[in-house]
Amino acid sequence: MNILICSTGSRVKFVQYLKKALENEGGGKVIAADWDKYSPSLYTADEAEVIPRTDEEGYIDEVLEVCRKHDIKGIVPVLDEEVPLLAQHKEKFDKLGVTLVLSKLEIVEMCCDKLKTYEYLKERSLPGVPTYNLLKDAKAGLERGELDFPMVVKPEDGKASQGVQIVESEAELEDALSQEGEYIIQPHLKDREYGVDAYIDMVSGELVDLFIKEKFEMTGGATSKSISVRNEELQGLVQDFISQAEFAGPIDIDCFEYNGKFYLSEVNPRFGAGYLHAYEAGCDFMTYIVRNLKGEENPPYQGSSYEDGVAMLKYPEVVLHRIE
Repeated sequence: MNILICSTGSRVKFVQYLKKALENEGGGKVIAADWDKYSPSLYTADEAEVIPRTDEEGYIDEVLEVCRKHDIKGIVPVLDEEVPLLAQHKEKFDKLGVTLVLSKLEIVEMCCDKLKTYEYLKERSLPGVPTYNLLKDAKAGLERGELDFPMVVKPEDGKASQGVQIVESEAELEDALSQEGEYIIQPHLKDREYGVDAYIDMVSGELVDLFIKEKFEMTGGATSKSISVRNEELQGLVQDFISQAEFAGPIDIDCFEYNGKFYLSEVNPRFGAGYLHAYEAGCDFMTYIVRNLKGEENPPYQGSSYEDGVAMLKYPEVVLHRIE
């Protein structure tokens, strides 16, 4: 069984983890694809392909061609931009017998829009970070006591913490929103920040595994240092959320703790960069994926077994490869 990871970039560990899972579950190849022929992960995979960027014409056609060429069984997305794009073209992959390791389009679209995410949580009486996209609504939130300064202003479709601004007054808020582009406004709820990695079985739809980490250093919006946490309240909140949504495969949830209360923030319907911590702690989502692609169910979640208080300290590595 062959599995494709698109837009792999420097995610060498992801490729290594998936190769090991395939080896342990009957064999197969990991094919890595990226627009940059010097992406380190391309030289770690069993085979590699150079494809267009996600915003270039022909991206989907090239990915489909890679699937035909390598007899791909499943695609594992790892990049924000490719997730909705692949989900929109699911039928084309279905016709080739290729499974997208991804939630359905409606869920993906909800996750990719921060305002829709908040509305989704609010409708289900789940604690989300209050989110507004209009100045008048933010001012009304101030009057009702739902908002207070400092506030966070960030691009509506932002990623990797790009364009995030902290504003301390109405004047700064108005100035931030006067810039070109679409923005959202949120309260700055951040005593502590957590990331939750969860895997939802693609056959049964049941939660299979869950890992909580507290983030204490971020690099380019990705977790570079974190510590494992076992917290029943946060675990229960995440389980409640997952039980009310129709996720499939790996998801990455950002949460804040503020004044002793937990808030669900962003939801990424894909692997998060901090998943390395979960894997090294024993949460082997790659094996779950391989089993699901074989049509097998994974056992449902019975509680976490990872150790509390173990830190992940990410560091750079080097790949040498002769370029022909």
